[in-house]
Amino acid sequence: MERFIRAFLDFMSVFIWVLVGAAALFSIWLLHRAIRRFAVDRIIYHREFSNDFISEGCGTELVESLWNPSPFPLFFVDVESYFFDGIEIEGAESGGGMRRLVSRFHLMPFEKVTKRAGVTCKKRGQYKFSSVSIYRCGDTRWINSEATLSVCPKITKLTENISSAHGLGDEISKQNLVYDPFRVSGIREYTAGDSFRRINFKASARVSTETPRFVVNDNDYCSNSRYYIYQNFHIPQGEGVSYDAYENLMEEGLKISASLVARSLENGGVCAFSANCETQSGDKLVSFPAAGGEIHKSDILHAMAAIRAADGASFSSVLSSDIARGVYSSDVFIITTVVDEMISERISLLRRFGNNVRVIKLGGDAR
Repeated sequence: MERFIRAFLDFMSVFIWVLVGAAALFSIWLLHRAIRRFAVDRIIYHREFSNDFISEGCGTELVESLWNPSPFPLFFVDVESYFFDGIEIEGAESGGGMRRLVSRFHLMPFEKVTKRAGVTCKKRGQYKFSSVSIYRCGDTRWINSEATLSVCPKITKLTENISSAHGLGDEISKQNLVYDPFRVSGIREYTAGDSFRRINFKASARVSTETPRFVVNDNDYCSNSRYYIYQNFHIPQGEGVSYDAYENLMEEGLKISASLVARSLENGGVCAFSANCETQSGDKLVSFPAAGGEIHKSDILHAMAAIRAADGASFSSVLSSDIARGVYSSDVFIITTVVDEMISERISLLRRFGNNVRVIKLGGDAR
């Protein structure tokens, strides 16, 4: 009996120690959860693209930073976000038309960690990132972190069959475009054929290192050609065109439009662009008046990134409104799939006002 009692007491002693140990471990676990939740609630997350405006087919970087302002270390902090197909981010998983990106951070007290991931822009569009989620001991914390990546149409080399009467720099111009020596728009690298008097020696000295480099003043033009570029997003009913085929045609047209805009502005002209399409903000028309310069070019390309491949306002009314405001002695490009009677009438009016009109048929040839 005495041996039994002793064995029972030994068992109870071990059992009590096990309970104490389990209670201690449970308390440590609860304390760990409380500390982690406290620290996760205070971390600061920020993300941005190293270049938030880029051309289709090019690449950029997603820069994520996470700061732990608490005195507690944090390990295995997973920041999760979702985005649409069309861009590829290094390390993201795809599925169901969406992509999932999980970035893992390990943070010491008061440490800030920055991560960079390569981004490939495969499709034109405007990609908006709103929030991320972080798992925190049983539930999820959402953090607002807005970032926008605008992917404009790819700028392609123009072929001869869509050049204008003035050539956009490829043919002999009917207007004598000469440099204005009193208006300097910037500097550029010296190339063969540049005049010696255009060398900017002060700027050349600043950019030269071990190897001498020469840069020249880039002057504005005394007279500017005017270009009006129109893209028609309307396809008549009964054409039997699937949406995928329609979208491909409109994307082809946007690449031509973007290339014409870039080429005309880079060669000293002024350019207007209009398209009867829908935008992500719900507008039914994109329209820019004739103007020049890099800011105007950037504004048009930004707007092209936000265009949806969908029919908007009447294309003939878009042409009519510009004709009423006065379009004369200009190069007019009309990018469309069809030319109906109403569009033909507007083209005749434009030609009557001394405009050189070039119709570029999507899926066909320019004329």
